Amino acid sequence: MSEQTRYVRLAQICQLINSNRDLRSVLDAVATAISAEVVRVSSVGIYLPQEDGAFRGYVGKPGHINGVKLDEMLVNPATDQLVSDLVHLRKSVYIPDTSVDGRPDPRPIEMFQIKSLFGLPITYEDELYGLVFLFNYGEVMNLTDEEMQSIEAYVNMAAVAIRNGKQFSHIQTLLAEKQLLLDVTRELSHCSTTEQILSTCFRYVGQVVNNRNIGVHLCDITSISGPRFKPAKMSKQSDWTEEDWKETHREIKLDYNRDLLFQEVIQKKKAIFIPDVFKDHRPNHDACSKFGIKSIFMIPLVAMGQVLGTIPVVSLGEQGKYTEAEMTLAQSVVDVTATALSNVIRMEYLECIVAERTSELEEKTKLFQLILNSAGEGIYGLDLSGDITFCNPSAADMLGYEVSELIGTSFTRIMTEPEVERLSIHQFLARMEQIQSQQIAEQEYYFHKKDSTLIPVEYDITPIQEEGRTTGAVVTFKDITDRKNTEDIIRKADKLSVIGELAAGVAHEIRNPLTTIRGFIQLLQSRAKHETTNFGIMLDELDRINFIISELLFVAKPEDVMFRNKELLPILNNVILLLQAQATMNNVQLVIEYVSDIPDMLCGESQLKQAFINILKNAIESMEHGGTIHIQVQMEDEKNVSIHFADQGIGISQERIKKLGEPFYTTKEKGFGLGLMITFQIVKRHNGTIRIASPKDGGTVVTVTLPINTN
Repeated sequence: MSEQTRYVRLAQICQLINSNRDLRSVLDAVATAISAEVVRVSSVGIYLPQEDGAFRGYVGKPGHINGVKLDEMLVNPATDQLVSDLVHLRKSVYIPDTSVDGRPDPRPIEMFQIKSLFGLPITYEDELYGLVFLFNYGEVMNLTDEEMQSIEAYVNMAAVAIRNGKQFSHIQTLLAEKQLLLDVTRELSHCSTTEQILSTCFRYVGQVVNNRNIGVHLCDITSISGPRFKPAKMSKQSDWTEEDWKETHREIKLDYNRDLLFQEVIQKKKAIFIPDVFKDHRPNHDACSKFGIKSIFMIPLVAMGQVLGTIPVVSLGEQGKYTEAEMTLAQSVVDVTATALSNVIRMEYLECIVAERTSELEEKTKLFQLILNSAGEGIYGLDLSGDITFCNPSAADMLGYEVSELIGTSFTRIMTEPEVERLSIHQFLARMEQIQSQQIAEQEYYFHKKDSTLIPVEYDITPIQEEGRTTGAVVTFKDITDRKNTEDIIRKADKLSVIGELAAGVAHEIRNPLTTIRGFIQLLQSRAKHETTNFGIMLDELDRINFIISELLFVAKPEDVMFRNKELLPILNNVILLLQAQATMNNVQLVIEYVSDIPDMLCGESQLKQAFINILKNAIESMEHGGTIHIQVQMEDEKNVSIHFADQGIGISQERIKKLGEPFYTTKEKGFGLGLMITFQIVKRHNGTIRIASPKDGGTVVTVTLPINTN
């Protein structure tokens, strides 16, 4: 073979080494080149080392001999002296005649009829990467020195390829480890609880050492008596459940202070691997027997010099084996975990303290809120800006608001005193203190409701003092509407009582002579045939006086009425029929509408007629230019019926509406104010209500609501 051909092959192998990272392809090319270089060689085998010290066939030419595959071939320096010499001397050995050399293992010599053998170590910078064996099946090779040098050149190329592959693999491993640590760090940064952090740690440590039986013993940093460790969590993929694991610890009553392995790990702050726990005095043998532990790899959790706990990785059933790289990487994962765990443990500890304080505060707040909500009076607080800071439901209900609507609003939204809006909270408090110090009699004020109406109140304002400074105020008030209404009722009752007594006396004194006068006028009228007009006028006026006296007597002593079940609609129809003539004379049209079916009701028919007549007569008389009176009857709800009388008159002012129904108060020039008063009394005797409203666009709406009682 020419030198040029040999150089071309070497160059091709060199190019292959630099361009192809697949070790098998490169070594296969080396074996092929050797076979082509030396035609008398029928077998070329490249063997790579195993962990047990033997060498296994990796690639070669041919792939199998006598039915035996190359990767099934093993050579062991313990049983083969030639292999031992190659391993220890790191030099090529050529045996021209195997029958006179006893170093090779006789079994393959006989199996493959090896007459001569050439063995070479694959070395680079004194590091052994493998072995190469060449032989010619059944024949002597008779290699020349030049051929052996060429073969050694190719083997050196194989050494470079293996070394490059190992370096590339080492770099890949380092990059993978670095990426794994980056992944752990990133994932731990997203964890917010101890549970999440430990689960992440278990997953990555288990991935590194290929073992899922991982737990953690944590130190209680809140312990006053010193560091106290306890079993905290077990990997969910472990052969033991966390519950059983903890229960077993409770049964064996593990004493961490007397556990030599545990103490050595936390004191030296270094990981310890014990491949056989029963051949080492440090582990707790009772605990190992109970759990079925054969090997243990215990890693300390250390952050800022403080031991947070330990992470034991145990092998159950059979002994575990870990490389130094695996144990170092697992320690790195745990170190990253310890930093994240330290932060979360301290955060959780602070959160527990905050939760306890918050719970105490919530209890006090609940008590305060309970007292505040139970108060019947309205209570709200003010800050120095005059804004409402808190409010109880009673205050919100009285004012027609939701509690949330009042919080943050100014107190001037509620108080109606003109001077209040011009005062700061300090000035307002000073004014209240002055009023109280001068013992001024309690005054009556009005508060604004949400619907812009006013309610009469009595209120008191008390400053909130903190360290001698005023920080706000508390306003306590009560709605005195019911009290005022009661006072009005008493006042009206007293007034009616006096009027009734007066009316009874006056009516009886007037009616007797009045009857006599009327009788004589009728007698004179019958005798004077030609002067009947004046007599008619006098009789009409006497009848009017008699009607007023009848109303006075009704005020003084209402007649007893028998209540019976009656239909409401015929009563209304009769009233309309009675007033139809008066309505027509005043150019007024009466329109009645029944919105729903009305059941029978318990009532005094004559009194209800009187009440409806009074309402309709007032409506007709208020419509100077005519128009329409709409009467609408409908069920208010299941128990009440409403009758709405809506006219198109001039309307009534709000000030006058408040006084309607009082004795002798009227809006008509010739009225006495007794009709509506009697109407109010009739409706009241029927346990009903009257509401009078006058829209801004004119007209008046009188709504009579009566209960549907059948008993």
